[in-house]
Amino acid sequence: MYQKYIKRVLDFIVALILIVLLLPIIIITAIMLRISLDEFSLTEASPREGLNHKPFKMYKLRTKISRTRGLPKEFRYTRLSRLIDILRINELPQLINILKGDMSFVGPRPFLTIDDFDRLAVSEKRYLVRPGISGLAQVKGARDITQKEKLEYDIIYHDNLSFMLDLKIFFLTPIAVLKELYNYLMKKRTK
Repeated sequence: MYQKYIKRVLDFIVALILIVLLLPIIIITAIMLRISLDEFSLTEASPREGLNHKPFKMYKLRTKISRTRGLPKEFRYTRLSRLIDILRINELPQLINILKGDMSFVGPRPFLTIDDFDRLAVSEKRYLVRPGISGLAQVKGARDITQKEKLEYDIIYHDNLSFMLDLKIFFLTPIAVLKELYNYLMKKRTK
């Protein structure tokens, strides 16, 4: 009952409030990225797999320089766009995905529909919950853990789904983002 009704209503109400409050930040960030990247396209709408494998377009502000596929991470971003990516400000347009019902605030991160990893290793449990902007894997290490570990955290999340777990992940997400920012700044400082 929590996942099907209560969580969806809470997601919708909070997303609507946040879109109204954060719209100026989204607009300013889009302008800054447009100037920083010196490219026309501001948004990405990548195809993702959602609840019950249903495909949807996940929105976010583009932070990567185009035509850098295959290059090391430090060449894919400008300084500003990398900072925006680390702070996850580029993911604020996913509030629209929450309003549409494609995503939730908390759940497994949605896979690209064209991912090339071993699909046999992916449990169907991760597709029984709506994908999220943040999830258990994101607060446990996000970009510093393996794909296999992320999939394990997705199963743990499914098996322990509750309002309290969602609330915990919701409040641990900013801490995880700040920790990643700190690590990034320390690496830059030592170079």
